[in-house]
Amino acid sequence: MNIILFSEKDCFNSEDFSFKNSVKPEFVFFKNDERFLHIKKILKLSSGCNFKAGFINGKIGTAVINEFSNEKITFSFTETASPLPLPPVKLILGFPRPIQLKRILRDAASLGFSELFLTGTELGEKSYLKSNLSDKEKITEYLLDGISQAGQNLLPQFSFYNSVQEVLQKINEKQNASFLQNVQNGVSQALFLKEKKILLDISENAETLGSFKLKRGEHVIAAIGSERGWTERERELFRNEDFKTYSMGKRILRTETAVCAALSVIGSNCGFW
Repeated sequence: MNIILFSEKDCFNSEDFSFKNSVKPEFVFFKNDERFLHIKKILKLSSGCNFKAGFINGKIGTAVINEFSNEKITFSFTETASPLPLPPVKLILGFPRPIQLKRILRDAASLGFSELFLTGTELGEKSYLKSNLSDKEKITEYLLDGISQAGQNLLPQFSFYNSVQEVLQKINEKQNASFLQNVQNGVSQALFLKEKKILLDISENAETLGSFKLKRGEHVIAAIGSERGWTERERELFRNEDFKTYSMGKRILRTETAVCAALSVIGSNCGFW
């Protein structure tokens, strides 16, 4: 952990929680909490010490330990800085093996992305969708591990789908709803966020991902298949939604390698790093 993350749930009295009150709220970690153990055994802190902390989806700042016992740690928090914004990168990911997904969530969250669409695929193992990693709390746990490793506190969004067709339909619905909302708010079409769509696949005729660029104000949706890749039918679904195929070379990569490589190339080429 390069930052200790916490939320309103860790407040002594969440009903009265507000950083705007004249009296600072107090937070608590109990002895079985891994954050308690990290502060005690790794950081080796005591009462009166401070540590870098971040309120999840809020500000980054400094926490001061008010009480440190064998049962709990209580602390107060002072906001000092805004976190780095999440890169404008959304991922469509064919649901991989659960052990792979753990690594992907942690490493991808460390590198940075804004939203993850986890979907079943025609070649993917259907039982993966029923694993414990289809549970939202588990997904959140591994994402939090990733962003805390990066020293950040903004949590990417995520959602589950049974098929490529279903996830593409949902993305279109969200885009249409956003478009209508902007129209109702009188936002000029010229100011709408432009979106690029890329399908990562092994193809002789595909451009290399190294040539991909984003202009200011644009964001990207990148689709990465599970280990057995996409079927021709799924490729056609992506093409019908204006996804352009890019390649990361002729080497066949594990899903976790492909995700991290793609985020690294996009992040570097588009100035997120």
